[in-house]
Amino acid sequence: MNLSKRLFITDKLIITYVIFCMVWIGFGYDSIDSPFTLFLQYCGVLVYIALLVILQHYMKNPLIRFIRYLYPLTLLGFFFTSATAMDLVIFKEYLDPYFQYLDHLLLGYQPVIVWGTTFDSFFVQEFFHFAYFSYYLLIFGVPFYIYLKYGKAEYIRVLFNILFVFFTCYVVFMILPVVGGRFFEDAKEWTETFRHGLFTHTMAYVYQNSTHWGGAFPSSHVAIAFTITLLSFRYFKFLSWLFLINTFFLSISTIFCHYHYLIDVLGGIIFGFTMFGISEFFYALIGRNKEKYIEIYDRK
Repeated sequence: MNLSKRLFITDKLIITYVIFCMVWIGFGYDSIDSPFTLFLQYCGVLVYIALLVILQHYMKNPLIRFIRYLYPLTLLGFFFTSATAMDLVIFKEYLDPYFQYLDHLLLGYQPVIVWGTTFDSFFVQEFFHFAYFSYYLLIFGVPFYIYLKYGKAEYIRVLFNILFVFFTCYVVFMILPVVGGRFFEDAKEWTETFRHGLFTHTMAYVYQNSTHWGGAFPSSHVAIAFTITLLSFRYFKFLSWLFLINTFFLSISTIFCHYHYLIDVLGGIIFGFTMFGISEFFYALIGRNKEKYIEIYDRK
């Protein structure tokens, strides 16, 4: 069995990103907490991928096959938190004061503070916290729908687009350390306080239990939401306009709910469009025979 020939384009993308992170750990060893542990975790990801490919090849088990396709989405949380743990390698302090200055330059005030405190009614808070929460539904629900509706080949293509945008965001997180709105002590407290209804409570619970500190610019929430909106015009037809409306409110919610600066959101929009286009370019170069290789690598 030739392991390298049985890797999907998504596997190769993940492996490339993991190797980059391992090199980054070596480069910034003295600036990262528990670098050796983090390095071992990335080694574990490589072993995990190899084991899945080997098991799928020899066992032909439907559950293993399903995990084989699903696993990239299950690793996104780890990749995000680990990227934010490696963001003080080049800059030794967070760059938030500069981003706050840019927001003030654009609007004359700090929208990450003002918007969510000015409109603090139950309905408005729940609406925008749901818009923010919908991001998690998008990143898991849309690829899974593509998997069921359009098959494995199209799923791999969509997953490649999404992972490419995610990973390029994570690389920027490592280079430009920005916390976002939670850099303000009051905003941090608001994001972790149980108030209003279900979705405000849900996001407070998430941030109470989150270990990450950073990863704000560009907003991966916004970049991925715009990526999925672009994908929706390919797969969902008229429903794509609902995706666009949702992405509009999701983008506002990242500021309204005190997570991101306006400049993070603008960066996320530009980054989402740009990186999606670049991912399509790379896919055309190295993934064009998708139906053929899925048939070969996924044979029963």
